[in-house]
Amino acid sequence: LMYEYTTLDNLFRAGAAVPRPVASSENALLMGYIGDDQLPAPVLQSVDLGRDEAEALFAEVMRNVELMLNQHLIHGDLSAFNILYWDGAVTLIDFPQVVDSVENPHALKIFQRDITRVCEYFVDQGVRCDAREITGRLWDRYAAAEPLDAMADWSRWAEEEEGSE
Repeated sequence: LMYEYTTLDNLFRAGAAVPRPVASSENALLMGYIGDDQLPAPVLQSVDLGRDEAEALFAEVMRNVELMLNQHLIHGDLSAFNILYWDGAVTLIDFPQVVDSVENPHALKIFQRDITRVCEYFVDQGVRCDAREITGRLWDRYAAAEPLDAMADWSRWAEEEEGSE
C-alpha cells in the first residue's frame, strides 16, 4: 500500500488526473472521493460518449500516460475499467501494479497492452487512434534510453507479436 500511496502522491503532485491521496496505513489507503452524495463516479467502460467528448477525454488520458512515462512509470493495468468518469472529466485509478519503464524487462509489452486497451475503448466511442503508433511514439520519446535499446525493444516486441499470431 505504501508503494501505491507514494505513486499516487507523486502523480497527484505532478498534475495527473488521479484521486487526491489523503493517508495510508498498514492495510488501507484513503483517497479523495469522485462522485456526489448519491452516486460514485462510474468506470469509463460503462459510459457512452459523444465523439467530441471522447476525443477530449482520450487526449486527457494520453496526457496522463505521458506524464507517467516521463516519470518512468507505466500503469500496468490501464483500461476503461480503471478510469473513472465524472462531470466530463476522467480520473485514473488502481495503481498497485505500476511498473518502472526502465527497470522492468517487460515494460514495453506492458505499456503496449495499456495503450491497446485504452484505444479499444476510445475507438468504440468514435476516436481514431492507432495503438501501435502511439506506443512507438511515446516509448521512443520517454522510455527508450538509447537508440539501440529502442531498436532491440521493438525487435523483441515484433517477434513476440509474430509468435502469438
